[in-house]
Amino acid sequence: MLDDAPWLESGAAARVLALLNGNGEEARVIGGAVRNALLRVPIVDIDIATTALPKEVVRRAKAAGIKSVPTGIATAP
Repeated sequence: MLDDAPWLESGAAARVLALLNGNGEEARVIGGAVRNALLRVPIVDIDIATTALPKEVVRRAKAAGIKSVPTGIATAP
């Protein structure tokens, strides 16, 4: 458990997690950030997985004034 992870309590990552959690959706920090936090080494990037569909993630980001870059989202012609 990451009891002493201030980056989960405040700052950009906490803000993104807060906007993605709620209204039936969940978001979690995954990958190297978790590993590095547990090993107590510097965290260089944070990956977040969410149950929200890409369209909903973009909508929530826009509503919160956060720029999103929809990389890898297939669009219909």
